[in-house]
Amino acid sequence: MKRVALQARVKGNPKRVSVLDGVFELDDSKVTFSVSVKDFSRPDVAFDVNLDQIDLDRYLPPSGKKKPAEKKKKSSPQAPEKGKTDYASLRKLVLDGKIRIGTLKAHGAKIQDLYLKISGKRGLFKLNPLTLKLYQGNVSSKGAFDVRKNTPKTNISVQAKGIQVNPLLKDLMDKDFLEGTAQATLNIALAGDEGEMIKRTLNGKGDFLFKDGAIKGIDLAGMVRNTAAAFGLAEKGKKKPRTDFSALHAPFTITKGLVDTKKTTMVSPLIRVLAKGKANLVKETMNFRIEPKFVATLKGQGTTEQLSGITVPILVSGSFSSPQFRPDLEALLKQKLKTGLPDSSELKNMLKEKDSKEGEAEPLEEKAKGLLKGLLGR
Repeated sequence: MKRVALQARVKGNPKRVSVLDGVFELDDSKVTFSVSVKDFSRPDVAFDVNLDQIDLDRYLPPSGKKKPAEKKKKSSPQAPEKGKTDYASLRKLVLDGKIRIGTLKAHGAKIQDLYLKISGKRGLFKLNPLTLKLYQGNVSSKGAFDVRKNTPKTNISVQAKGIQVNPLLKDLMDKDFLEGTAQATLNIALAGDEGEMIKRTLNGKGDFLFKDGAIKGIDLAGMVRNTAAAFGLAEKGKKKPRTDFSALHAPFTITKGLVDTKKTTMVSPLIRVLAKGKANLVKETMNFRIEPKFVATLKGQGTTEQLSGITVPILVSGSFSSPQFRPDLEALLKQKLKTGLPDSSELKNMLKEKDSKEGEAEPLEEKAKGLLKGLLGR
């Protein structure tokens, strides 16, 4: 912080105060504003704020400097709440405000043309609308925050379209694992103001669609074609693995912190993928089944064999921090029983990972873990 300046006209009486023609300057940022407050026993506040641009990263602590992690205490759903927030003062507040921001940078991500309108009285506050531009796309949202009772309730709806995912993830998370143009809808409701309670009471549904993109760091076609190589042996070749797709669609529901998707699909030139399963946000565990299916001959992909219709299911389970990936060998054997029993060499290859020595390189499995951790922001 190198420069701060403030000027405004103030007028008022015992019942009302107004701040007019306000100008606040902080380094390279300039804010123009007006504020009025009346009826001080039950404050009625109106404001209009315009900020040209601000880089919040200048004022936030460096992301690399983190405090030593505290040991996480296990919390019980029946555990008594500590330090409960008193919302009595908010129930007296009447609010009507508008905020406009030209450009905003926070945690590396860049937002443009942000506009929000907030209003509220008697403990019910509404945000409608909230709009912004984000990486060549648009986001619109609305929500409500209800503190009329002791436990606050929140509901949020979001619609987004045309967002370029790769530069967003690079700027926000320093991750490079997904490309494409995203659109999304999200409607959620929750209760409480503490992390564990929020996760336990989270309900809603959403739908994410990524078009003309790629998952980087993992080659699903290669994993399906060669199960042993995908899950136990070192990757061959110097080309970085990736899975291109024309569409990746993920509809889901959330019930008390349990995320459920019954038909997440991916369409690519060589394979179709169906994924279904659940993720428990409270316990931070997951259980998914991914079913890839070849739709064409893989010429020039290490084989000229006709692979249309072949599936090699992949099971994903474990915790968010340490997911486990493995082929569904039982399903593979059932498929083989329908088309003919596998010969000894095929069976040996399918089970090869079971006999691999401890410490042997597992590059694609590790990349799959890294990809999932990236999606979870870990």
